[in-house]
Amino acid sequence: MLKHGIAYNALVRFSVIDSTQLVAFAQKKHELSPLPAVALGRLLTGVSLMIPWLSEKERLTYIIEGRGALKSIVAQAKHNGNIRGYISPTILDYQLNKEGKFDLKSAIGGGTLKVVRDLGLKHPYVTPIPLISGEIAEDLAYYFTVSEQIPSAIALGVLIDKNGIKKAGGIIIQILDKSLDKKIIEKIEKKFKEITPISDFLSNHSPLDVITYIFGDAIEQILEKEVKFKCDCSKEIAYESLKVLTKEDLNFLLNKEKTEVVCKWCNTKYYFTKKEIEKIKLEKLGD
Repeated sequence: MLKHGIAYNALVRFSVIDSTQLVAFAQKKHELSPLPAVALGRLLTGVSLMIPWLSEKERLTYIIEGRGALKSIVAQAKHNGNIRGYISPTILDYQLNKEGKFDLKSAIGGGTLKVVRDLGLKHPYVTPIPLISGEIAEDLAYYFTVSEQIPSAIALGVLIDKNGIKKAGGIIIQILDKSLDKKIIEKIEKKFKEITPISDFLSNHSPLDVITYIFGDAIEQILEKEVKFKCDCSKEIAYESLKVLTKEDLNFLLNKEKTEVVCKWCNTKYYFTKKEIEKIKLEKLGD
């Protein structure tokens, strides 16, 4: 469950989530090795934090295009609390750094963060910025501070062991009015540093504890939002995707016992018989 709200006379808004189950589900769905699980887990957590502030028809997508071993990380959220995402490659053998953590920065190796806001209009709004960190949280904070002119602090964390995802979570704090007293900002910054790494803090505390620790009596409103990993895909959509294939491609598929279509967002597999492929081919012949 995600907690979000406002503080300091609505001059500050916040969103906190324990995303352990979400990230564990994504790792299992995509059959990820540890490093890709951490990377996708952070981005999924990051996009989840924005759900309370999305408009009803809006889709928010974060796309990281890396130059290193990790080529692509994508996470998407909708106003209704559904998130989904994928990463490439899904399997990556990577060593821990001296601190015993994955060196995500080196794995991504620089690149670009694209923020896509689809409001249901003709064209989505796409804002690309260079990655300044590769740790993901800092890159998202940089985007909001520079591109949207909203000073933001973001912490994202995923703890993983041999048994899988141990703890995952994140927090975003945004200052909505720069007239906020500097002493208050400094107090928030100090408290923010004390609760990071956020995954460590959440190992012994709840999202509500995080909010209370940082804002105390300055909290004015706290609301809840259910967030779940849920894809829009279906067998009908997969069937429609086969219709874009050429007649030659369909003939090739007819040589197989069955055809498999895999959703890139959630790794769900849909299977089609020769009879179904033949039906698509006949429809094409009738075009």
